[in-house]
Amino acid sequence: GMRTVQYYDKSRMEITHPDAVDDGVWYVTNGLLVNELISGRVQIGDALYQVREPADNINVAGDPNDTDGPTYGTIALVIDEPPLADGATITQRLARDATITDDLSLAGHGVTAAHHVQVTDIDHQIASPFWEFMTSQGTVYEDGAFVEDLLFQNAFYATGYPVSEAYWASVKLQNVVQDVLIQCSARRCLTYTPGNEEGWEVQAGNLDQHYQR
Repeated sequence: GMRTVQYYDKSRMEITHPDAVDDGVWYVTNGLLVNELISGRVQIGDALYQVREPADNINVAGDPNDTDGPTYGTIALVIDEPPLADGATITQRLARDATITDDLSLAGHGVTAAHHVQVTDIDHQIASPFWEFMTSQGTVYEDGAFVEDLLFQNAFYATGYPVSEAYWASVKLQNVVQDVLIQCSARRCLTYTPGNEEGWEVQAGNLDQHYQR
């Protein structure tokens, strides 16, 4: 009845079944914290939950004192929105009250619906900056040497499957309101901020800090 977990800024890592075979990929996983924050159901066993409330007072991205950006409670209200068409330009803007509007001025960022995920209870597109990040490759250290390889052996290892579409939102970052693309998956929420310096446009939100709060 025990398992090992460790908390980080952006995720909780866990060994859910210590007696399982260590396959090098799924023996250690990232916790399903986004699912808990948007549903209010805290998982305390394989099929055991404590029922609370969605975290509608915790912002998905940006400064903690931002009173206008989307919260995890906001995401809970849009998880059943239908997916965009393949390749469609993403111009949907999400407000804190879950209102969705079409802001054509956002088309200039060139963000599209890049990968359609259809599995049990999931039917959503992944935005192009996030899919590029999830399938990116570069220099990694493996078996005592530096090699060129995929950042993630499985594209969904760190994030899980998307629980909503990707939305633009007006988010306060260091007291400056900016347009930020947000997409939540079961294990991480990713953000894309076009104005960030190269290499930092896509980031994972501080999910575990949000979970602790």
